[in-house]
Amino acid sequence: MGADTLSERTSIAVRDASGSIVPLGYSKGKTIHPWTTEGREVYRRGLILALDLAVKRVFPEWKLWVEHSISLGYRCRIEGMKRGSEAEVCSRLDLELKKIVDEALPITYRNLASGEALDLVGEHSLLPRWHMGKEKYTANVLKDSWAFAMGPTVPDTSWLTVWELLPADGCFLLRFPGSKAWPEIVPWKSRPSLAKELDLEEKHISRMKVHTVDMLNRRIREDGGREAVMMSHFYQNRRIVQIVSRLGDEFPAKRIIMIAGPSCSGKTTFTRMLATYLRAEGYNTRMISVDNYFRNRSETPKNKDGSYDFECIGALNTELFGDHVKKLVNGETVKLPVFDFHTGVREDDVTPMTLDSNEFLLIEGIHGLNDSLTPGVDVKEKFKIYISALTTLNIDRLTRMSTSDGRLLRRIVRDSFRRGYSATETILGWSSVRRGERMNIFPFQEQADMVFNSALPYELPVLKPYLVSLLEDVEEGSGAYNDADRLLRLLDCVEPINESVVPRLSILREFIDGLLLDWSE
Repeated sequence: MGADTLSERTSIAVRDASGSIVPLGYSKGKTIHPWTTEGREVYRRGLILALDLAVKRVFPEWKLWVEHSISLGYRCRIEGMKRGSEAEVCSRLDLELKKIVDEALPITYRNLASGEALDLVGEHSLLPRWHMGKEKYTANVLKDSWAFAMGPTVPDTSWLTVWELLPADGCFLLRFPGSKAWPEIVPWKSRPSLAKELDLEEKHISRMKVHTVDMLNRRIREDGGREAVMMSHFYQNRRIVQIVSRLGDEFPAKRIIMIAGPSCSGKTTFTRMLATYLRAEGYNTRMISVDNYFRNRSETPKNKDGSYDFECIGALNTELFGDHVKKLVNGETVKLPVFDFHTGVREDDVTPMTLDSNEFLLIEGIHGLNDSLTPGVDVKEKFKIYISALTTLNIDRLTRMSTSDGRLLRRIVRDSFRRGYSATETILGWSSVRRGERMNIFPFQEQADMVFNSALPYELPVLKPYLVSLLEDVEEGSGAYNDADRLLRLLDCVEPINESVVPRLSILREFIDGLLLDWSE
């Protein structure tokens, strides 16, 4: 079956009456299309299992690791593979994958009771040993290739006809179809800045010996997670110091610091921390709130459904904002506006501001990396920082922890204690948040001068005590139930860390108690 045949298959899984996504044939329910977010994940899970089987057949002495996601693909590493052999390895695996597809091997979705999970042996027993038994332990299985199931996969390998293997330095990329051109694979687009930061993080968790949830659990059992927490804290602080050093080297040529990143990356906390670090180096900082430059509600663009689109750059008076930034950098005094969110009206010429000779101008917002935000301002005067929670922790060697899931878990906890939202409300609104990120943030991430990763390997254990009760409140039949269920199954395998171990100045504090946000109040 080729790509044309795959495009004819409009159902790849089913959402049953409870709201859970299950394999085709398991239950009757709402069709999950392969080009949707959930459908793409179903396809990718099957492709990873097939690739693992191919590695076992062609290179039985080697072991496949699926690492971080980048440009509609996963970076894959093989233990034992020699540098310089990447192209040959990809070629041989490509041929074996085609054989596996032709064999139409069944892929099973196994719900194991607690006792069954604990009876597993060898590699397959590593994660189940931590299983609490509150939730079912679920795995996707293809021959001897097992992976923790964050959801179902395709019924058999005949579905897996579209992929791309690209050799890279010491590794290779497994690429798969996206949604817009399903089942085609869009051309590869290099993201060197993002890839560099992810590589640094992979090395960091390697030093910490916390590649997987199983390895992290062992560290937690040793000392309550204290060493893992402190190593992560010191590493993240060092990355901030490196950014401050760059800023100092390029001052005063670059005095405008633009900070942007997706939801729950810790932008607000990071910006405050950066300002403090800069003051420690003898610089002062000024901040402008982009929110005060919204156009009047009557001028705000609308979505197709008639609602206001506050996230698009057209919702901001960029001409006024750019003019103010340019004048501030030139030493002029400007009068900043104030936007009233209740009336939807902006009042201009309210707050006077002048930028002194030793001051940086800090600007944080979703459009921070987009030069259209500051028309008339020379790009050479801006230092752009992209911040994101780039999770590199694996659940097992074939199952990566989604960066999006990591941010969603942060948001569920934060929304609960700061806004009083239920997990259901947060999960149901997440797709809209991600859609805005794909339009307004991700296309500009490679324009950043530096990337800062706010993710911490120990987040799941710290957030677990907060998350379990919130996720358990999501009712069956809700549109949020599938996400709540799969996240609960994951958390059921995670050893908790007491939040008292988390440093007072950790970015994670923004999401568990908000303490860091209040440090100057």
